[in-house]
Amino acid sequence: MRAGYFAADAEATDELARLKLIEAECDPHTLRYLDAIGVGAGWRCLEVGAGAGSVVRWLSERVGPQGRVVAADLDLRFLGDLREPNIEARRCDVTRDELDLGFYDLVHCRFLLMHLQDPAGVLRRMTAALRPGGWLVAEDVDNDFVQAIDRAHPLAEAFDSCYRKRIDWGCAAGNIDLRFGKALPVHMNALGLVEMGNEGIARIFRGGDPFSLMWIKTWQRLDDAMLAQGALTESEVADMRRAYEDPAFMYRAQLTQTVWGRKPPDNTTEPKTG
Repeated sequence: MRAGYFAADAEATDELARLKLIEAECDPHTLRYLDAIGVGAGWRCLEVGAGAGSVVRWLSERVGPQGRVVAADLDLRFLGDLREPNIEARRCDVTRDELDLGFYDLVHCRFLLMHLQDPAGVLRRMTAALRPGGWLVAEDVDNDFVQAIDRAHPLAEAFDSCYRKRIDWGCAAGNIDLRFGKALPVHMNALGLVEMGNEGIARIFRGGDPFSLMWIKTWQRLDDAMLAQGALTESEVADMRRAYEDPAFMYRAQLTQTVWGRKPPDNTTEPKTG
Protein backbone atom coordinates (compact mmCIF):
# COMPACT_ATOMS: atom_id res chain seq x y z
CA MET A 1 0.00 0.00 0.00
CA ARG A 2 0.99 3.66 -0.11
CA ALA A 3 1.48 5.69 3.07
CA GLY A 4 -1.68 4.05 4.42
CA TYR A 5 -5.16 3.36 3.09
CA PHE A 6 -6.99 6.65 3.47
CA ALA A 7 -10.15 5.10 4.94
CA ALA A 8 -8.48 2.55 7.21
CA ASP A 9 -9.55 4.37 10.38
CA ALA A 10 -13.05 5.35 9.26
CA GLU A 11 -16.01 4.40 11.41
CA ALA A 12 -17.30 1.08 10.05
CA THR A 13 -20.95 1.99 9.51
CA ASP A 14 -20.07 5.21 7.72
CA GLU A 15 -17.45 3.52 5.55
CA LEU A 16 -19.90 0.78 4.58
CA ALA A 17 -22.38 3.49 3.55
CA ARG A 18 -19.68 5.11 1.40
CA LEU A 19 -18.83 1.81 -0.28
CA LYS A 20 -22.49 1.15 -1.03
CA LEU A 21 -22.82 4.58 -2.64
CA ILE A 22 -19.91 3.68 -4.92
CA GLU A 23 -21.57 0.37 -5.78
CA ALA A 24 -24.88 2.02 -6.62
CA GLU A 25 -23.20 4.37 -9.10
CA CYS A 26 -20.54 2.10 -10.58
CA ASP A 27 -21.98 -1.42 -10.59
CA PRO A 28 -24.13 -1.01 -13.74
CA HIS A 29 -21.02 -0.25 -15.80
CA THR A 30 -18.85 -2.88 -14.11
CA LEU A 31 -21.43 -5.61 -14.61
CA ARG A 32 -21.86 -4.59 -18.24
CA TYR A 33 -18.13 -5.15 -18.84
CA LEU A 34 -18.16 -8.51 -17.07
CA ASP A 35 -21.22 -9.59 -19.01
CA ALA A 36 -19.61 -8.54 -22.29
CA ILE A 37 -16.54 -10.76 -21.78
CA GLY A 38 -18.87 -13.70 -21.19
CA VAL A 39 -18.59 -14.53 -17.49
CA GLY A 40 -20.57 -17.73 -17.21
CA ALA A 41 -21.22 -21.02 -15.50
CA GLY A 42 -18.20 -22.75 -14.06
CA TRP A 43 -15.86 -19.76 -14.16
CA ARG A 44 -13.30 -19.23 -11.42
CA CYS A 45 -13.14 -15.55 -10.46
CA LEU A 46 -10.93 -13.41 -8.23
CA GLU A 47 -12.31 -10.07 -7.04
CA VAL A 48 -9.40 -8.06 -5.61
CA GLY A 49 -10.45 -5.31 -3.23
CA ALA A 50 -13.92 -6.75 -2.78
CA GLY A 51 -15.32 -3.84 -0.74
CA ALA A 52 -18.95 -4.35 0.22
CA GLY A 53 -19.28 -7.38 -2.04
CA SER A 54 -21.88 -6.46 -4.67
CA VAL A 55 -19.70 -7.62 -7.58
CA VAL A 56 -18.80 -10.78 -5.66
CA ARG A 57 -22.47 -11.63 -5.22
CA TRP A 58 -23.22 -10.99 -8.90
CA LEU A 59 -20.32 -13.22 -9.92
CA SER A 60 -21.52 -15.93 -7.56
CA GLU A 61 -24.90 -16.04 -9.25
CA ARG A 62 -23.39 -15.94 -12.72
CA VAL A 63 -20.82 -18.75 -12.28
CA GLY A 64 -23.26 -21.04 -10.47
CA PRO A 65 -22.57 -24.01 -8.22
CA GLN A 66 -19.77 -25.34 -10.41
CA GLY A 67 -17.91 -22.03 -10.34
CA ARG A 68 -15.88 -20.31 -7.65
CA VAL A 69 -15.49 -16.70 -6.53
CA VAL A 70 -12.68 -15.55 -4.24
CA ALA A 71 -13.36 -12.20 -2.54
CA ALA A 72 -9.90 -10.89 -1.59
CA ASP A 73 -9.44 -7.83 0.62
CA LEU A 74 -7.32 -6.54 3.48
CA ASP A 75 -10.51 -5.74 5.40
CA LEU A 76 -13.37 -8.24 5.17
CA ARG A 77 -15.73 -6.40 7.56
CA PHE A 78 -17.81 -4.86 4.81
CA LEU A 79 -18.59 -8.05 2.89
CA GLY A 80 -21.40 -8.98 5.24
CA ASP A 81 -22.69 -12.51 5.52
CA LEU A 82 -21.53 -14.46 2.47
CA ARG A 83 -23.30 -17.80 2.75
CA GLU A 84 -23.08 -18.81 -0.89
CA PRO A 85 -21.08 -22.06 -1.04
CA ASN A 86 -19.18 -20.95 -4.15
CA ILE A 87 -17.74 -17.82 -2.45
CA GLU A 88 -14.53 -17.74 -0.41
CA ALA A 89 -13.77 -14.55 1.53
CA ARG A 90 -9.98 -14.36 1.78
CA ARG A 91 -7.98 -11.82 3.79
CA CYS A 92 -5.28 -10.93 1.31
CA ASP A 93 -2.64 -8.28 0.68
CA VAL A 94 -2.35 -8.43 -3.09
CA THR A 95 1.04 -6.70 -2.95
CA ARG A 96 2.69 -9.59 -1.13
CA ASP A 97 0.44 -12.60 -0.48
CA GLU A 98 0.55 -15.56 -2.82
CA LEU A 99 -2.18 -15.81 -5.43
CA ASP A 100 -3.33 -18.99 -7.20
CA LEU A 101 -1.11 -18.95 -10.26
CA GLY A 102 -2.66 -19.79 -13.63
CA PHE A 103 -6.00 -20.55 -12.01
CA TYR A 104 -8.66 -17.90 -12.69
CA ASP A 105 -10.91 -17.26 -15.66
CA LEU A 106 -11.39 -13.68 -14.44
CA VAL A 107 -9.47 -11.30 -12.20
CA HIS A 108 -11.21 -7.97 -11.57
CA CYS A 109 -10.40 -4.90 -9.50
CA ARG A 110 -12.13 -1.54 -9.16
CA PHE A 111 -10.61 1.58 -7.60
CA LEU A 112 -7.80 -0.47 -6.07
CA LEU A 113 -4.64 0.36 -7.99
CA MET A 114 -4.61 4.07 -7.11
CA HIS A 115 -3.98 3.07 -3.47
CA LEU A 116 -0.90 0.95 -4.21
CA GLN A 117 2.77 1.89 -4.21
CA ASP A 118 3.51 -0.43 -7.17
CA PRO A 119 0.31 -0.78 -9.21
CA ALA A 120 2.20 -2.08 -12.25
CA GLY A 121 3.66 -4.89 -10.16
CA VAL A 122 0.22 -5.81 -8.82
CA LEU A 123 -1.18 -5.89 -12.35
CA ARG A 124 1.56 -8.35 -13.27
CA ARG A 125 0.72 -10.49 -10.24
CA MET A 126 -2.96 -10.52 -11.16
CA THR A 127 -2.10 -11.46 -14.74
CA ALA A 128 -0.02 -14.37 -13.46
CA ALA A 129 -3.09 -15.61 -11.56
CA LEU A 130 -5.03 -15.97 -14.82
CA ARG A 131 -5.26 -19.25 -16.64
CA PRO A 132 -4.41 -19.11 -20.38
CA GLY A 133 -7.41 -17.44 -22.01
CA GLY A 134 -8.54 -15.77 -18.77
CA TRP A 135 -9.60 -12.13 -18.55
CA LEU A 136 -8.20 -9.23 -16.56
CA VAL A 137 -10.56 -6.27 -16.03
CA ALA A 138 -9.28 -3.21 -14.15
CA GLU A 139 -11.10 0.03 -13.34
CA ASP A 140 -9.59 3.20 -11.90
CA VAL A 141 -10.10 6.95 -11.84
CA ASP A 142 -8.63 10.06 -13.42
CA ASN A 143 -9.75 13.02 -11.35
CA ASP A 144 -8.16 15.61 -13.62
CA PHE A 145 -11.53 15.52 -15.40
CA VAL A 146 -13.42 16.95 -12.42
CA GLN A 147 -14.76 20.46 -12.94
CA ALA A 148 -17.72 22.69 -12.15
CA ILE A 149 -19.66 23.03 -15.37
CA ASP A 150 -21.76 26.08 -14.52
CA ARG A 151 -19.18 28.84 -14.37
CA ALA A 152 -21.80 31.30 -13.14
CA HIS A 153 -22.41 29.38 -9.92
CA PRO A 154 -20.89 31.30 -6.99
CA LEU A 155 -19.05 28.18 -5.73
CA ALA A 156 -17.64 27.08 -9.09
CA GLU A 157 -14.21 28.70 -8.74
CA ALA A 158 -13.79 27.61 -5.12
CA PHE A 159 -14.81 24.05 -6.00
CA ASP A 160 -12.30 23.77 -8.84
CA SER A 161 -9.48 25.30 -6.82
CA CYS A 162 -10.12 23.07 -3.81
CA TYR A 163 -10.36 19.98 -5.98
CA ARG A 164 -7.00 20.66 -7.64
CA LYS A 165 -5.40 21.12 -4.22
CA ARG A 166 -6.86 17.83 -2.99
CA ILE A 167 -5.57 15.90 -6.02
CA ASP A 168 -2.12 17.47 -5.85
CA TRP A 169 -1.85 16.86 -2.10
CA GLY A 170 -2.94 13.23 -2.34
CA CYS A 171 -0.34 12.47 -4.99
CA ALA A 172 2.47 14.43 -3.32
CA ALA A 173 1.80 12.90 0.10
CA GLY A 174 1.87 9.39 -1.32
CA ASN A 175 -1.57 8.62 0.07
CA ILE A 176 -3.56 8.06 -3.09
CA ASP A 177 -2.98 8.64 -6.82
CA LEU A 178 -6.28 10.14 -7.91
CA ARG A 179 -4.94 10.46 -11.46
CA PHE A 180 -3.98 6.80 -11.86
CA GLY A 181 -6.72 6.07 -14.40
CA LYS A 182 -4.75 8.15 -16.90
CA ALA A 183 -1.87 5.66 -16.77
CA LEU A 184 -3.96 2.48 -16.52
CA PRO A 185 -4.12 1.79 -20.30
CA VAL A 186 -0.33 2.07 -20.53
CA HIS A 187 0.24 -0.39 -17.68
CA MET A 188 -2.34 -2.82 -19.06
CA ASN A 189 -0.79 -2.63 -22.53
CA ALA A 190 2.54 -3.80 -21.08
CA LEU A 191 1.06 -7.09 -19.83
CA GLY A 192 1.00 -8.92 -23.16
CA LEU A 193 -2.77 -9.32 -23.18
CA VAL A 194 -4.85 -9.82 -26.31
CA GLU A 195 -8.38 -8.77 -27.30
CA MET A 196 -7.89 -5.57 -25.32
CA GLY A 197 -10.48 -2.84 -25.04
CA ASN A 198 -11.19 0.20 -22.92
CA GLU A 199 -13.86 2.70 -22.02
CA GLY A 200 -13.84 5.93 -20.04
CA ILE A 201 -16.99 7.31 -18.41
CA ALA A 202 -17.36 10.76 -16.84
CA ARG A 203 -20.83 11.70 -15.63
CA ILE A 204 -22.35 14.99 -14.54
CA PHE A 205 -23.85 15.23 -11.05
CA ARG A 206 -25.59 17.82 -8.92
CA GLY A 207 -25.07 18.72 -5.34
CA GLY A 208 -27.31 16.58 -3.17
CA ASP A 209 -27.02 13.53 -5.44
CA PRO A 210 -26.06 10.26 -3.74
CA PHE A 211 -22.68 10.31 -5.48
CA SER A 212 -22.04 13.80 -4.12
CA LEU A 213 -22.66 12.40 -0.64
CA MET A 214 -20.09 9.72 -1.42
CA TRP A 215 -17.53 12.43 -2.19
CA ILE A 216 -18.35 14.30 1.02
CA LYS A 217 -17.65 11.10 2.96
CA THR A 218 -14.47 10.46 0.96
CA TRP A 219 -12.96 13.88 1.57
CA GLN A 220 -13.86 13.74 5.26
CA ARG A 221 -11.33 10.93 5.61
CA LEU A 222 -8.56 13.28 4.38
CA ASP A 223 -9.62 16.70 5.64
CA ASP A 224 -7.96 16.60 9.04
CA ALA A 225 -4.55 15.79 7.54
CA MET A 226 -4.91 18.41 4.82
CA LEU A 227 -5.95 21.10 7.30
CA ALA A 228 -3.14 20.19 9.70
CA GLN A 229 -0.58 20.49 6.90
CA GLY A 230 -2.00 23.75 5.59
CA ALA A 231 -2.99 22.26 2.24
CA LEU A 232 -6.54 23.56 2.68
CA THR A 233 -8.27 26.13 4.85
CA GLU A 234 -11.45 25.65 6.84
CA SER A 235 -13.28 27.99 4.47
CA GLU A 236 -12.19 25.97 1.42
CA VAL A 237 -13.43 22.75 3.00
CA ALA A 238 -16.74 24.42 3.87
CA ASP A 239 -17.17 25.88 0.36
CA MET A 240 -16.63 22.51 -1.30
CA ARG A 241 -19.10 20.84 1.02
CA ARG A 242 -21.69 23.53 0.28
CA ALA A 243 -21.22 22.86 -3.43
CA TYR A 244 -21.71 19.11 -2.95
CA GLU A 245 -24.91 19.83 -1.01
CA ASP A 246 -26.39 22.46 -3.37
CA PRO A 247 -28.81 20.99 -5.98
CA ALA A 248 -28.15 24.04 -8.16
CA PHE A 249 -24.45 23.16 -8.41
CA MET A 250 -23.46 20.89 -11.32
CA TYR A 251 -20.07 19.29 -11.85
CA ARG A 252 -18.39 16.73 -14.03
CA ALA A 253 -17.11 13.88 -11.86
CA GLN A 254 -14.02 11.76 -12.33
CA LEU A 255 -13.31 9.81 -15.49
CA THR A 256 -13.64 6.13 -14.62
CA GLN A 257 -11.25 4.33 -16.94
CA THR A 258 -11.82 0.63 -17.53
CA VAL A 259 -9.40 -1.58 -19.45
CA TRP A 260 -9.80 -5.27 -20.21
CA GLY A 261 -7.70 -7.90 -21.91
CA ARG A 262 -7.26 -11.63 -22.22
CA LYS A 263 -4.22 -13.71 -21.36
CA PRO A 264 -3.12 -15.40 -24.59
CA PRO A 265 -4.56 -18.91 -24.79
CA ASP A 266 -2.17 -21.82 -24.44
CA ASN A 267 -2.10 -23.46 -27.85
CA THR A 268 -1.71 -26.84 -26.20
CA THR A 269 -5.12 -26.61 -24.52
CA GLU A 270 -8.62 -25.77 -25.63
CA PRO A 271 -9.61 -22.32 -24.28
CA LYS A 272 -12.40 -22.44 -21.73
CA THR A 273 -15.48 -20.45 -22.78
CA GLY A 274 -17.74 -20.92 -19.77
